[in-house]
Amino acid sequence: MTKGELGLEERVRLLEDRAEILQSLYDYGELLDTRDLDAWAELWAEDGVFEMSTGRTANGRTAIRDMLAAVMERSATPVIHMEMNPRITLEGDTARSTMLYGVARTQDDGLTRVIWLGHHHSRHVRTPDGWKISYRRNTVDLPETGHP
Repeated sequence: MTKGELGLEERVRLLEDRAEILQSLYDYGELLDTRDLDAWAELWAEDGVFEMSTGRTANGRTAIRDMLAAVMERSATPVIHMEMNPRITLEGDTARSTMLYGVARTQDDGLTRVIWLGHHHSRHVRTPDGWKISYRRNTVDLPETGHP
């Protein structure tokens, strides 16, 4: 069925689904920047899987939250996540997305610089609580400095 063959209700639902997933993609970086890991963890499905660019993997919302808490403990310097160029493909009650991201940090000289650029490769699932990230793999494209 093509988009033109969809009824108004189906088309509105697709727009709402896309908007909810897009908001979660933007919230992801902002919640990390404010270090609100409890709210950030709520973006994930209970059985979500997170593969970081460093090779660390966590399975399940609690383990994912704990993994990021450990990363943040080793790096007290605040960062700014920039989430850009989202691509979302809806597939019923699941979806796929890719998103370019950048991370900036204030350096010892007082200037803030982008320290790496990469992509999030994600899958999403519709739950009774809304769309959640079921899988995410981060790829750091430039430069690979890794997480602390």
